[in-house]
Amino acid sequence: MLSSSARSEFDRISQMARDTVSALYETVWAVNPENDNLDALGNYLCQMVHQLCAQAKLSCRLHVPELPRDVQVASQLRHNVILAVKEAINNIIKHASASEVAFQVTFDRHVLTISIYDNGSGFDTANRMMGNGLGNMKLRLEAIGGRCNIESSAGRGTTILMHVTARQADSHGEKHSSRESGI
Repeated sequence: MLSSSARSEFDRISQMARDTVSALYETVWAVNPENDNLDALGNYLCQMVHQLCAQAKLSCRLHVPELPRDVQVASQLRHNVILAVKEAINNIIKHASASEVAFQVTFDRHVLTISIYDNGSGFDTANRMMGNGLGNMKLRLEAIGGRCNIESSAGRGTTILMHVTARQADSHGEKHSSRESGI
């Protein structure tokens, strides 16, 4: 039998190993050119959100319709979107005291919108200093020409809206470039 301190150390090392494998998988996925499309990004986000919520024993509602495969997204965009969504879910797990998360992705008029809602404790956005997590989400979206809005009030949960511009390939297979969007 392991002592409680040995068990605690073993659990800590096991968690570090799982986190390392997860980060490696995430990195490999983000740079794989086969995943350079909006549909692959949507599928990955659903898997990640579902896994994080399941580990935290949070109910999770996913609403992600089939997204177009002909909308190409650069690895930098995928990487920043993934990390911003992961930060949002981790903030809910750590701070919101929520029992449910609703995750939605839409694509309309070249804009990818990600909505993350929790039914947790919320906070007063006017009186709360922007923490590292919330600030990091905003910076990640700004780095790819997007924006992140946070709507919350004490006792009413929080909604995080992320918006990024993406362009579909034209009939000749060429992408419409959008320098300001990072695509």
